Amino acid sequence: MEAIKRQIAGLVNRSQNVLVAAQENISGDALGGALALVSALEKLGKSAQLIIPEELPKKFEFLPKTNSLSCDRFQEREFVLSLKDPEDNINDLHYEKKDGLLHIYFNTKKKIEEKDFRINSSHPFELIFTINSRDYENLGKAFEYNPELFFETPVVNIDNHPANENFGEINLVDITSSSVSEIIMGLIDFLDRNLLDKDIATCVLTGLIDATDNFQSPRTTPRTFNNAALLINRGGDQQQIIRYFYKTKSLDFLRFWGRILHGLSWDQEKKLVWGKIREKDFQKTNATSECLPQIFEEIKTAFPEMRTALLLWPASRPASQRGEQDVQAQSETKGTIYSLNSELLRNLAPKLDGILKNDNLFFSIKNISLDDAEKQALDLIRREI
Repeated sequence: MEAIKRQIAGLVNRSQNVLVAAQENISGDALGGALALVSALEKLGKSAQLIIPEELPKKFEFLPKTNSLSCDRFQEREFVLSLKDPEDNINDLHYEKKDGLLHIYFNTKKKIEEKDFRINSSHPFELIFTINSRDYENLGKAFEYNPELFFETPVVNIDNHPANENFGEINLVDITSSSVSEIIMGLIDFLDRNLLDKDIATCVLTGLIDATDNFQSPRTTPRTFNNAALLINRGGDQQQIIRYFYKTKSLDFLRFWGRILHGLSWDQEKKLVWGKIREKDFQKTNATSECLPQIFEEIKTAFPEMRTALLLWPASRPASQRGEQDVQAQSETKGTIYSLNSELLRNLAPKLDGILKNDNLFFSIKNISLDDAEKQALDLIRREI
């Protein structure tokens, strides 16, 4: 690992503009590690930016989001129009936008031909770090919007999963590490032992706590405890992390999530998670459908490779309108499909008469049971994936 870190240090020293990208279903481990890396690079005098989703779970609100770049902004590319002018003959250069066209005007004494023009796209990055991503596809829109960037720029791939495809020019992959944040902590320490300040320590500690379920996971090692102690000693705010991670969730919500998690199914090949929430799940935990956005965040954390998720539940009705057979047959079933594949959602929307919002499709199915509605929605999704 030391030889690999020396190679990375050489790339960092030769680069000024650095991009950091994590898997699209970003975990607290990946987010904490990536933010720590960006902050460390900034302290080294580099210009570093992190691509993050537009909306992050509320439990990450306390983390600094400086130098972050949304996927939509990352989709914007800079183009350069070049014209041969060795004798400096071009004057009075100006432009205007008109009728959906960009008109560029200039004066010159020399005859201009088509072969004198060249147009190229450019980007400011000289180095890319990918965090907690098995392959380029797991980067989602960050790679989808600008694949050329990743093939034209040196990539440092940092991960701790055995399935990582070692796609980077340099691969810092340690499957014995409890978290990717722990790997990044080691890299930061290698680059400069004085970089680990309070903010960076809090970011890394966030990743450790998220990846090890507050040090309860079997992946937790003696090295993990030693690193956590060092981070706390450097100012890592463990109490703030615990407060945002755990104390913001009510006991009823945790019971509700537990019942849902027990009933979820996973299709490894299609990277699909699905499940249904029965009326008794709501009743026994005092939960409502307003909890479901937070449930989807829990699903993303529990299934980091997930690309699509489906949840269905019975539409709520006044108690006076419910019969004894409601558990078996509901007059209306509501559903939400979350997917990183926007084309999938667009294709499903007319078939389910649904409404698209961000990465979600909201729909309802009437006059069939909850079980039949699940089968119908699943069949449509599987045909489209």
